[in-house]
Amino acid sequence: MKKIVVIGPNAGMGGVERASTNIANGFLSLGHDVTYISLIPESPFFKLNSKYIEPNGFNLYSINFYKTFKYIRKQIHTINPDAILCFTKFYAALSNLALLFTKYQIYVTERSSPLYKWPIKIELFCKIVFKIKKVKGVISQTSIASVYHKKYYGKTKYTVIPNVVRDIKIFPEIERQKIILAVGRFHDDCKGFDLLVKAFNRIQNTEWRLVFAGGTREEGKYLLDLANENIKSRIDFLGAVKNIDMLYAKAGIFVMPSRSEGFPNALAEALVAGCCCVSFDFVAGPRDLIEDGFNGVLIEAQNYVKLEEKLSELVNDKVSRDLYGFRARMIKNTLEYTKISEMHLNFII
Repeated sequence: MKKIVVIGPNAGMGGVERASTNIANGFLSLGHDVTYISLIPESPFFKLNSKYIEPNGFNLYSINFYKTFKYIRKQIHTINPDAILCFTKFYAALSNLALLFTKYQIYVTERSSPLYKWPIKIELFCKIVFKIKKVKGVISQTSIASVYHKKYYGKTKYTVIPNVVRDIKIFPEIERQKIILAVGRFHDDCKGFDLLVKAFNRIQNTEWRLVFAGGTREEGKYLLDLANENIKSRIDFLGAVKNIDMLYAKAGIFVMPSRSEGFPNALAEALVAGCCCVSFDFVAGPRDLIEDGFNGVLIEAQNYVKLEEKLSELVNDKVSRDLYGFRARMIKNTLEYTKISEMHLNFII
């Protein structure tokens, strides 16, 4: 049994949060002593089975660098782990600097799209820190991302490991409904929900509804402003959904309209759930999961006209929807929980 520390934002709602809690749970299921060190206090959204430590009275609105350094350093010295896995470049930089002049080295798992631009101050901070102290290894989610990371981090160990996908509950008794589903946090331009609304504006079939999980109607007002009057009544905002698996089971079509992702977690879950999935072919992610025309559909990035054309075909073609959904479930073998967790362990231990 090894002592492993996972450092991430928290167990709240979000892609990095989901991925970090999944991998912490995966390590625990393999029999290791796992501690999750959160850097930002937040009420848990995802179930986390490992030990959980979070800041007490700081980092509520912004990162307090001095207190964060002391906090990380103290926790690591107390735990004395065999391996430390940090989620995202920024949290890795914070941890790396906090552990300067100690025996501890970190592995970083990059989560952002390789094309994502961090704020200039954060980017400069990270570059300086990684020059002062190299990370022990870098985990990329896709082969395209790894090319970028090798240029950024320089001489160290590298590997490519896709996200672990938690166990998705299947509901064979639930009949799929005339729902086009999209999942993710709002007010993030990368999510591309505006492009999906523009595509939905053009669909002639009026029997289908557009459903957003992850934001409230108030948060989605900017999307309603883009909607034609005749479709506004057919757009639903569900807010944060705890039982997302049941929603996947109800969805007739799942759409990933993002401009950019580090790894499209919701798309991976929807595929495992057997949804008919349609995704923009943005850099790093969808092409690793979808074989166009076999287990789903890829659309030219940000081309909402092409997206509308394919959705208009699919809403009238149940046979194709069912076939895509049946084949989509095969991705579970590639992203299986234990398999991905073991790949991470083999790299960091």
